[in-house]
Amino acid sequence: MKFSPDLLAVPARPLTGDLGTRPLLVVVPWVSLLALLAGWLLAPAALERLTYLPLLFSTVLFGIPHGALDHLVPGRLGWAWSRRPGRVWLYVLGYALLAAATLRLWQLAPDVVFWGFLLVSLLHWGQGDLHYLEAVQGRRRTGSWSAPLTLLARGSLPILLPLLVFPEWFARLAAGVHQVFGLPAATGPLLTEAQAGALAAGLAALLLAYVADTLVSSRHPLQELGETGLLLAAFAVVPAPLSIGIYFSLWHAWRHLGRLLELPVGRKAGPDRRTATARTLRLTLDLLPITLVALGLLAALYFCAAPRVQNTETFAALYLALIAALTLPHALLVALMDLPARRPSGD
Repeated sequence: MKFSPDLLAVPARPLTGDLGTRPLLVVVPWVSLLALLAGWLLAPAALERLTYLPLLFSTVLFGIPHGALDHLVPGRLGWAWSRRPGRVWLYVLGYALLAAATLRLWQLAPDVVFWGFLLVSLLHWGQGDLHYLEAVQGRRRTGSWSAPLTLLARGSLPILLPLLVFPEWFARLAAGVHQVFGLPAATGPLLTEAQAGALAAGLAALLLAYVADTLVSSRHPLQELGETGLLLAAFAVVPAPLSIGIYFSLWHAWRHLGRLLELPVGRKAGPDRRTATARTLRLTLDLLPITLVALGLLAALYFCAAPRVQNTETFAALYLALIAALTLPHALLVALMDLPARRPSGD
């Protein structure tokens, strides 16, 4: 099959549900990062004591829950194979085995999984932003590389930019993963000066190309570039645990949950006519069982690694291992959600 860059991202369908909740997809992420940036500039000492609080809150506040509907998503999207219970169980089993294999790989090749997790997160978070820009803001694709460029640029801001500005935190996090799994401590920096310089130059070129494309592809270029500027400022100034913790919960996960609210609950196609409150309550109840399972897995990991989890930072490393394990199958599912013409049929 001939490769096409559009395989990386198929145009998102406009959201069709109750427009009353749509402004919250803009307001909550913007306000959360603006407040974080202002708080850090005005009172850094106060926020420094809360460095890991947003990341830890993401265990129950939007972070873990935003992927807790994955077992029901194929059915709500109406994929043909989801009508066959046997295939649904195979899907759930495959999802669980992929997560378990990733968790096991932390013990066998932690450095490989660490960098792989950063790459998967970059692509997944970029895809989330691309979907939002196209489905909510009506962003167009004026060229074959417009969507991949947007995906890579927006995904790089919460991953590559903090890595370049706060490399010591990423190094401590990688070392913490080694510690909680009882592995020899990693030595040396994550990136050499030459590698960091090349990565910074590449990121700058990517962002410049994205800005140029936004001016011709976005229906609301000032809004999109303003949002991008806010992301750039937050990740360049605020320490990585704080900025990534807020972004994960109140930007990426928040907007994905908004997307899940649009999915029909039953087999009946078409927009959901229930009130936003009723839909939110139903979604919360649907997310609860798998969220509790994920929290149980985190507790089991902590029980096994407790002697080596000595502070909040090493607990964050343990949490990272679980998030990485859950992110890979979740990211693959979301990628399929954004490929409507290529959904698995089973027929």
